[in-house]
Amino acid sequence: MIAGVVLAGGASRRMGRDKALVEVGGRPMAAHVLDALRANGFDGPIVYGGDPGALASLEVPVLPDAHPGEGPVGGVLGALGAVGKRSGVDAAIVVPCDIPRLDASVLAPLRERWVDGPPVDVVVARTDRIEPICAIWSVEVTDRVESAFRAGERALHRVLERVDVAEVEVPAAPLHNVNTPADLADVVDTSAAPDTYRPDTCSPDAV
Repeated sequence: MIAGVVLAGGASRRMGRDKALVEVGGRPMAAHVLDALRANGFDGPIVYGGDPGALASLEVPVLPDAHPGEGPVGGVLGALGAVGKRSGVDAAIVVPCDIPRLDASVLAPLRERWVDGPPVDVVVARTDRIEPICAIWSVEVTDRVESAFRAGERALHRVLERVDVAEVEVPAAPLHNVNTPADLADVVDTSAAPDTYRPDTCSPDAV
């Protein structure tokens, strides 16, 4: 079983407010991401990190960040540790709260590769580059992620070098991060061309 996890523990410095609750189409960004996980049959899902009181409106479990301020690697490590305790869960799809256009065009191919392809440690999205913040992680790699984290590694793409990875080609537009008010304006502007959206998954505010 694959658990769904939305990372919401970032500082949101460039946005100036909690990105998980910034509205797109009248709903919090994190709600759109949760919808995408549910629509693809991922177990749960949960939100990892952020203020449980502030995020209560999302109506899902909100787990405290075990590694606050340590970026996506800390988020993935904490998420794997949390869902790995659930009976029957052998993997987690981990995505950030700030990609409100996430949809089946990204998630379905990842799930299909995980379920039907040869076994690997991680199935990760690829546009014109690898997108490590959108990936399915086996709970069996938790120790290796922790080892990298304890050694000071904070770049997810380097953590992926320590595990067996399958890449799945996906469209870029659904992975556009909304990190700033300008990014938000682009997302809500329906006249913006999708191919102008660029993911920014390695920024300090990516989660």
